[in-house]
Amino acid sequence: MARKILIVDDDPDFLDIMATYVGNAGYQVLKADGAFSAMEILESNPPDAMLLDIMMPDRSGIDVLEHVRWNTKLNQLTVICISAVIMTPEAREFIEEFSVGLLDKADIPAIIDQLKEILPPEDDDTS
Repeated sequence: MARKILIVDDDPDFLDIMATYVGNAGYQVLKADGAFSAMEILESNPPDAMLLDIMMPDRSGIDVLEHVRWNTKLNQLTVICISAVIMTPEAREFIEEFSVGLLDKADIPAIIDQLKEILPPEDDDTS
């Protein structure tokens, strides 16, 4: 069974584009259009990793990252943060401490490469 990747972004076009790239890379895709739906999915159907947009209108990606890090059932989850904006030093420090990094969301190939490096897709065989 393919590893599950939760993609969290409030932009539906970007969410669909990322889902296509992640799916084509050999992963099962879960999509959340904001922080609240992400937290719901995290609790009900925990993924193997998460691509997390930082700037969202309902609650920020930092709120989601805090939820993950303080939840004992989720705190080992691999999180790659993505953003199109420059972060404050404090936000960048928090992100770097509690995720595997912050990537420019416009650089989709780099995001997929980072995901594959950290969590290679599984073969179709069951282990």
